Amino acid sequence: MKKKHLYALAILLIILAAGALFFGMSRQRGSVLVRASHAAGSSDIICYLQSDPAWAGDFLGTSSYTMKSSGCLTTCLTAALQYEGIMPESITGAADSIDPGALNSFLSKEQVYDSEGNIQWEPLENALNITAVRQDAEGITGKSLEKLLAKHIYPIVRVRVNGSGSFHYVLIVYSDGKEFWCMDPMNRSDSLVPLSNFGNRIYTVRYIFRE
Repeated sequence: MKKKHLYALAILLIILAAGALFFGMSRQRGSVLVRASHAAGSSDIICYLQSDPAWAGDFLGTSSYTMKSSGCLTTCLTAALQYEGIMPESITGAADSIDPGALNSFLSKEQVYDSEGNIQWEPLENALNITAVRQDAEGITGKSLEKLLAKHIYPIVRVRVNGSGSFHYVLIVYSDGKEFWCMDPMNRSDSLVPLSNFGNRIYTVRYIFRE
């Protein structure tokens, strides 16, 4: 290969590398990097998958989106309710637990979703008789997450798939002092995954509790 072709190839590779770096940095804008430092949370493992055939095809309210395609937040909410012992009788009836299909059906009936299948937080609070808190990336630290876990409040965090892909929600269940461990509704099995799978980067935190 001639030198001029080598130079052109080298310049192209540099441009592509710079573009990939810029793209990665732009995808991380608005996020914060968190690290675990203290043990906190629950040793219990509650895992639900949004792709479970029992509810995968259920629509979110009147939208065209299904649990399988867009139900990660509803799935995380289901597990958070269970972890925190919030079992609304309007959902559970005679049962002692709920599942994402039952919660989605209830939220749909109560018109908690908007036309795009997004959860509206004030209607959610009213429907479940809970308090819901949203926090942007600014101010989120590993210690603040561990403080919530110590109070048996389980953070639902907005991440990017593989650290730079599409937005997604996972539920932080515990910290072992080195890693945060999460219930991932898109996981292929009912096991927890480390937050490092998502680059340890968080874009927003949402959590619920009952006074």
